[in-house]
Parts: sequence; structure tokens; C-alpha cells
Amino acid sequence: MSYDAIRVFTDLTTIKKLLLEEGFYDTGILQSWKEGQVFGLAKPLENLLEVHIRGYLNNTLDAEVELSREYLGHPYEVRPFYGYLINILRKYHIPFEIIRPLPPYPQYVLVPKNLTKWKSLIFLIGIVGVVGSIFT
Repeated sequence: MSYDAIRVFTDLTTIKKLLLEEGFYDTGILQSWKEGQVFGLAKPLENLLEVHIRGYLNNTLDAEVELSREYLGHPYEVRPFYGYLINILRKYHIPFEIIRPLPPYPQYVLVPKNLTKWKSLIFLIGIVGVVGSIFT
């Protein structure tokens, strides 16, 4: 889902640096990349969710909220999340314009009923593998 709704009038390297200072991290190859994407960053929120911000060659930005990548259900549902991004841009006095109507702010984000942290699952598989190798 790409809206290209916000264009910044600052170098994207500067935007990325500010977002990293705000606690975002580079998702690297763990994010599905979209055409023209220059960077993709994520930041955990205070609940089961995380916000993703992507920067594009045409100096536009996308912002989404979704289930944290800590869970197997990631991404279960992705929603546009521009208010969070706009607050950061205003905080740092980054000039921007809204070039498309912004989607409504999400009132909720669906998450699976049964959440499983994938790191716990890998640990469990490792234990089963060790125990299995002892008894074979």
C-alpha cells in the first residue's frame, strides 16, 4: 500500500538521520521494498504495533502501522499512519506538503487472536532438536 501522500523539501538522507534519532531502525532486507524506495525504517510503539516509514526517489514519504515484526502474524494488517510522521516533520521544522488526500487515521489495527513470538518458536525448535539428538 503506497500513497505517496507527503513530499518533503529536504534531502532524504537528512530525513532518514532524523528518524534514526527518533528511535527508528533500518529494516534492511527484512522489509518488502517498493518501486523507487530509498529507505525503509521501523519503530516499535508501546503496544503490539510498529510504525514503518518509507522514503522514495521523488522525495515522498509513506507511513504505515502494523503488527510488530516480533510476531509470526507480521504483517497481519497494514494501515496508513501519517499523523505520526507529520508530528515528527513538524517537530524538526521539516518543510513538507500533503500532495494527496490523507487516508483516515486508523481507529484500530487488527491483530491475530493468538500471537506467537517467532523468536520463542525458534528457541523451542532448537530445544526439541537438541533433545531429539540426545535420544537418537
